[in-house]
Amino acid sequence: MSISAHHQKMLLRSIAIIKPNFHCFTVTFHVQLKRHALTMQWPSSDEISEKSYLLYCSLERTITHLDRLLSVLPFIHYHANNLSKSGLTCQDVDLLCDAFIAALKIHLGREFTPNIEQAWRYALRMFNSIVKSYLFNTSNIVAINKSVQQQVNS
Repeated sequence: MSISAHHQKMLLRSIAIIKPNFHCFTVTFHVQLKRHALTMQWPSSDEISEKSYLLYCSLERTITHLDRLLSVLPFIHYHANNLSKSGLTCQDVDLLCDAFIAALKIHLGREFTPNIEQAWRYALRMFNSIVKSYLFNTSNIVAINKSVQQQVNS
């Protein structure tokens, strides 16, 4: 699982667009989170606003290194551990990604093209898969022996 240089450039370009108003982006993200049935305890809007610069730096650093996934895994694991302290569930990971996409659509407006959306969805699938694998020992890959066994049993 790796990201292409083209997709990485699109992601970096899109966060550069929201950087000047990243505080507003975090407020929108918080509003989007309220619309989802999160199980975890999510920080207040004020807490998120206080940390908006750190959130931006974390996002930029992660995207910058997505082409070298092994170098960014410890960083993603660190943030996954912080999320798990808030009672994060497997379903919450999906909801966080959905809320993030919704906030991006709002803040990027016309810049949120189908290609940008595809790049973000791919990057978030990577994040989702890494976090779920790390915290919940799950995988989105079906083992061949399980697949063959299911076919034999049907």
